[in-house]
Amino acid sequence: MHRWMVLTVLTSSLAALSAPIGAAGAADVTDPSPAATTVTLGDATVDPKQPGKVRVDVGYLCTVAAEARSLTVSVEQKDPQDSSAIGFGSSRTAETDVTCDGTRQQRQFVVQSKTFNWIPGAEAVLTATVTNIGAAPSAAADAKRVTLTIEPTTAS
Repeated sequence: MHRWMVLTVLTSSLAALSAPIGAAGAADVTDPSPAATTVTLGDATVDPKQPGKVRVDVGYLCTVAAEARSLTVSVEQKDPQDSSAIGFGSSRTAETDVTCDGTRQQRQFVVQSKTFNWIPGAEAVLTATVTNIGAAPSAAADAKRVTLTIEPTTAS
């Protein structure tokens, strides 16, 4: 008899707790879905005066958040004449330089090769990642294969 009373009281209490959510309280419950963080790679051009540097266009969008953000761009390129020669470099912004205000941002990154000069006319793999430190989802990324071109020179 004692078990039946405890079970009845517990069942009644649970029913009372779930009643507002199922009825009138359903409109009060919101499921905030934060806008997704996105990153998109653009063109990549080799600096004609410094062939160890490539400029990469990156667009990104992230919402306002208390978490720190990081933006990293990397470039990897194999030498078509020598498969053992690989150019690689990456660039990372400081957390304070990543603008997350819900509007689309456009940036150009300079990536310095740590091994060889970049080869214009050869394919390279670009990768960009916006990391939401301590947030969920933790990152958004884009990667693509492009042919590096030489940056047009401007008359000085």
